[in-house]
Amino acid sequence: MLDNSQVMEIDDIHVFEVMNNRFRQRIMRELVEPKSVKSLAEGLDVPVTRLYYHVNQLADVGLIVVVEERKVGAMIERIYRTPARSFRPGKKLLESGGNPVEMARIAAAVVLDPARFDAEAMLAREFETGMPDDLPANLGRGQATMSRSRADEFAKRLDELITALEGDDEDDDAIEFSFSFVFAPIRLAE
Repeated sequence: MLDNSQVMEIDDIHVFEVMNNRFRQRIMRELVEPKSVKSLAEGLDVPVTRLYYHVNQLADVGLIVVVEERKVGAMIERIYRTPARSFRPGKKLLESGGNPVEMARIAAAVVLDPARFDAEAMLAREFETGMPDDLPANLGRGQATMSRSRADEFAKRLDELITALEGDDEDDDAIEFSFSFVFAPIRLAE
C-alpha cells in the first residue's frame, strides 16, 4: 500500500493552482485515507456527480492517486488516496524562472487559505457553542529573533515534531487536528 506519510515536493506551479481550491482541499483532506468517489461523496455530503470534475483535476496533476481498482457490478471502482500528507514547493519550481511574486502568492495561498478556513471554523464553533475544555485548540502568531544556527535547529525540530505526531490513525480516540505554519525570516540580515 502507498505510504502517504512523506512530503511531496511540487515542481509545477499549475499543481498549486489546481490545489488552490477550497473544495479540492476538502477532498484531499478526506483522501488521506483511501476512498472511492462514492464513499468520498458520502463523507463530504455532496452528490457523486459534483466530485468527478474535481477528482479528475487532482488526479491529473498527481495530488491524488489510484491505489486500488475493483470490479463493482459492470463497472470498475477506483480507490483514491493522497500520495503525501504534506506538500511544499520543490527546488525545480523555485528555480523555474517564473514570476516569483505570482508563484509566492499561489504557494502561500495553498497553505494559508486552508489554515484560515480551519481557524474560522474553530472560532465560529467556539463562539457559538464553546470549545470543550478537554479539547486543545490554539490560534496565534509569534515572532522571534534568532541566530542562523538556532533557526536551523528550530526548523529541524519542527520537522521532527511533525513526523512524531503522525501515526495515531488507528487509535479509536484519535481526533484529526489541523496546523499550518510559516517559518521564514521577515527581513534578511544585511
